[in-house]
Amino acid sequence: MKFSMLAVPLMALAIVPAASATTTDYDIFQGTTLVATAAVTTGGTCAAGSICVTLTGVGGNQIRTGGPTVGFSGTSLSGLGISLYSGSGTIAAGTCGGMAGQTLCFDVTGKGANGTFSSVSLVLSGATNLTTITGVGIHIVGPACGVTTNGTFNTCSLDRYNSPSEFTPGAPPLASGVFSFRSDVY
Repeated sequence: MKFSMLAVPLMALAIVPAASATTTDYDIFQGTTLVATAAVTTGGTCAAGSICVTLTGVGGNQIRTGGPTVGFSGTSLSGLGISLYSGSGTIAAGTCGGMAGQTLCFDVTGKGANGTFSSVSLVLSGATNLTTITGVGIHIVGPACGVTTNGTFNTCSLDRYNSPSEFTPGAPPLASGVFSFRSDVY
């Protein structure tokens, strides 16, 4: 009898669901070539009041830190700050540089600022609603950006929008639900 009375409360604890996570994946293209992804997550292992972001280079492209590194567009972004950053250097709110479509950008400065990473993670604090982020911009280096005259890869910044009304100048009209991307090489 003692065992069954103890087992009931333990079983009740075992079926309590864990906090669920909501992730929006942004595929970032240079033309038609996928060059990076951005996973934007709330809930789950991402602390309450935070948005967890993982940027990952694809196809030999890497996340380039130094100067404008990552940017976001959306609503109610003024309260966002960074509470965790996995790259090198010091990250803080700054200019958007070539990420013209973004309104809140974070720049990397200081020792280690000019690094390249296959993946960078950061945690934005001060927001809980994933829908406040509607676009992501990143600074990359790799084959998608072209090659310099001395044979090294250029760097470029790319914007990913969540609105089909925003498109690359000169691109054909988009079908509903299709997204386009902006690229500025610098």
